[in-house]
Amino acid sequence: MKKILTLFIFSLIFCNNVNADKANCSGGECEFMYSDHYEQASTYCAQTLTYEEVKTELLYFIILKTGEKCMVFDSK
Repeated sequence: MKKILTLFIFSLIFCNNVNADKANCSGGECEFMYSDHYEQASTYCAQTLTYEEVKTELLYFIILKTGEKCMVFDSK
């Protein structure tokens, strides 16, 4: 029983980012995977992102690698 509990705890610690939100953006148009908030969005950020991990909120998303906050003005 202790082995199963230990395995479960380690799996929670090491596998918590398996389905992190990912974004593909080009010219302010973004497509999101695994996001609870958007499928597609238009933003003022002009970076090109390819499968970049992001954290989505209702009005913006944060690029985890750089910490940059991008406001969303249109979404689907």
